[in-house]
Amino acid sequence: MADQEGTPQKSLGTDVISPSKTLYSTPSTSTSGFNSGNDMSPPWDQGWQLFIPASIQDGSSRFGFIENALSEGNEQKLIEVEEQCKSLVNECEEGSDERRWLVRQLVEVRLKIQEKKDEDVSLKATVRLVLGHHMQLQDNNLNNTKLQCDRCCAAIWAMIHSWFRCIDCDYVCHTRCLSLITRACVHVAVSERPEYELRICPEVGLASSQRFKCTECNTPVTFTIPPIVTCFGRYTPQADQSWSEPRLCDYSGFYFCPTCHWNTSAIVPARVVHNWDFEPRKVSRAAQQLLRLMAEKPVLILKDLNPRIFGLVEELSVVQGLRENLLQMKRYLSTCDSAISEHLMWQLGSRQHFVENAHSYSMQDLIDINSGTMLPFVNQIHESFAKHIKKDCKVKIHGKTYI
Repeated sequence: MADQEGTPQKSLGTDVISPSKTLYSTPSTSTSGFNSGNDMSPPWDQGWQLFIPASIQDGSSRFGFIENALSEGNEQKLIEVEEQCKSLVNECEEGSDERRWLVRQLVEVRLKIQEKKDEDVSLKATVRLVLGHHMQLQDNNLNNTKLQCDRCCAAIWAMIHSWFRCIDCDYVCHTRCLSLITRACVHVAVSERPEYELRICPEVGLASSQRFKCTECNTPVTFTIPPIVTCFGRYTPQADQSWSEPRLCDYSGFYFCPTCHWNTSAIVPARVVHNWDFEPRKVSRAAQQLLRLMAEKPVLILKDLNPRIFGLVEELSVVQGLRENLLQMKRYLSTCDSAISEHLMWQLGSRQHFVENAHSYSMQDLIDINSGTMLPFVNQIHESFAKHIKKDCKVKIHGKTYI
């Protein structure tokens, strides 16, 4: 089914799966020869969002004692838990998600023990570890800031409510919701596996794969309101409040309940890479946080993902050529004392990957290329480097036979 949500600025081929409310997806193609059908395992099976094994996400997990000890903060108990953690790490299969998570927890336990020894009162009283989140208690300041709890969706009034914020992913919640958190910190996902889902809206089916439950919190979801049968055998039109409307995340292809999916829009990397489509699509809260944390990470190798895109997007092709020139200029500048003392490379700011290789792009790079702000920036850097090589350091570089 063709995508009707928006028209890309440049048509690169047949558009992709529509994120309309269907239970199953169908294969689609793009100019990159990319198939978004079910020929690959669903991203959730690979731990797309959390990279935490189901045995640990389960509330009845045998590893629950670790977080309980971290929350209580009893030093003697933490020392005992440290030994138990080490034993469990040795028991787990090498390279498994379960083992990686236990190692991470072991590090947290050791840090907590060290904090106790250092008697860091302020930290142990205000920071709590929950599913990888480092939840820090926030001050009740006097401004009128209004936030929304990521767990219950109710308002957080900073001046009135006691609330926590994750210092890694900015997850916020009321103090009363702290023990109810179901979403693991997306910073864990970014740290463990900094890569994007590059299939276009890979729906796996609300019925077959998710069993009509939100993929994050397991709240029952359905497109049709389940009727209630009265004692007389008749149906009533009243809605069952335990069921919610499913919302499709265009990034992951999974369905979420309204609590975990706020209809937030974001540019989806897969659509950009394969169709040069920058139309914002509706994504879940977890996906939105992950995309924000990944925005400036240069992990997209376009020459491998979609080499034909350079012939179809002129601005991208020009930037690619300038980047290759910058990489050559770096060889000269890295041997010039004045270039080093003038910190010429610092002109690139957060885009140091431009002089590390010529092929990796971040999502922010592609967004800036599409908006037209990238080309003037790269041109300016290119001119600055060339001026230094040809004029400012002419004698020194000529002496080294570079020009």
